[in-house]
Amino acid sequence: MALRRKATLSVKEDISATGGGMEKLIVLKFGELWLKGGNRDGYILLLERNIKAQLAGRAFSLRRDFDRLQLRCSASDSGAIIAGLQKVFGLSAIEPALEARPTMEGIERAAVSLLGTEPRPKSVLISSHRAYKQLPFDSKEVVARLQKSISEMGVETTTKGYERELRVNVKADAAFVSLDRYRGAGGLPVGSSGKCVVLLSGGIDSPVAAWYAMKRGAEPIYVHAHAFIDNKTAESSKIAELIAQLSSYSPRAKAYYVPSHIFQAKAARFGRYEPILFKAFLLRLAEKVAGKEGAYFVYTGDSLGQVASQTAANLVAEQRGSKLPTMRPLIGFDKMEIVEIAKRIGTYGTSIMQYPDVCSINAKHPKTATKPEALAGMLKLMGIGNVVSRSLRAASVVGG
Repeated sequence: MALRRKATLSVKEDISATGGGMEKLIVLKFGELWLKGGNRDGYILLLERNIKAQLAGRAFSLRRDFDRLQLRCSASDSGAIIAGLQKVFGLSAIEPALEARPTMEGIERAAVSLLGTEPRPKSVLISSHRAYKQLPFDSKEVVARLQKSISEMGVETTTKGYERELRVNVKADAAFVSLDRYRGAGGLPVGSSGKCVVLLSGGIDSPVAAWYAMKRGAEPIYVHAHAFIDNKTAESSKIAELIAQLSSYSPRAKAYYVPSHIFQAKAARFGRYEPILFKAFLLRLAEKVAGKEGAYFVYTGDSLGQVASQTAANLVAEQRGSKLPTMRPLIGFDKMEIVEIAKRIGTYGTSIMQYPDVCSINAKHPKTATKPEALAGMLKLMGIGNVVSRSLRAASVVGG
């Protein structure tokens, strides 16, 4: 997003209203990105791009400050901006702060100003870091000065059982004083690990797997095989809502809606093997889409032993013949753990809505230990390559 000079000036006028040489800003910390060595700048540039995409339409300015980013925005917009920033992968922490002059007096004024805002905490921990060592005072002196000032305000300073932490970071040209810290999404900026294909069902697990893919920097291309007569019905179903919810973590989203009737017509005669045949079909479909989109790998919501198609034997069998690596971030999670994550990321309510999911294909006694050779034989009889090609030609593509 290109920042207009006029918008940035209006923000400046708003944030300078604190007076006393202090300005409000939001400090964004990288976390894991700081370990990337020579590739660090590329990761940070991608992070900046993603922040601008996440906050598109809002007025703000953003600049790099060595091991962090500084974001300046209007006070009235800061709450919505912080909420958006918490969904940007690559940020470890988000700290609204006051920027003051790097003097004892400037730091003291900023701390008193922050603690003067209601509701005032009863106790605080003071932590200070002096990044610039040439200043005529050290961190211990900062803490001692603030302890005296804060005690005079009736706020206890302690190292145990404190309500809030007052953080001071002193640099050569400025000091940053903060009282609040919001946890960032962590991980890597979306796009830093290339593209991946996410096999998205209407259930609880696969949206969580998509979230983990994005957390490790992969940009998702969604593939959904549906049971409707036409693609338009699938495009207006809860799947679109799930993708919209996931897109709050990565604004760029592309989805393939693939009809399942071609597969089902060929697989019905195999009875107990139909669920695992469907999984093998999906993996080969994902591989085709990956070739079109330049994706490196496939993500699924598999959890070991959760259903018949996810037993160890069946996972090995369905994977045989696939050329792309399949990532299964939920492989060791139990259902309750996955449910908790789905609730936290905001997809659970949509996932449990009634939906004619093709993954609900249920033989009375599905095979739980399919031999790879047996599955390969059935796929050959089905003409799986032709089934995948025809299904993909009948698909619709949304977004991108």
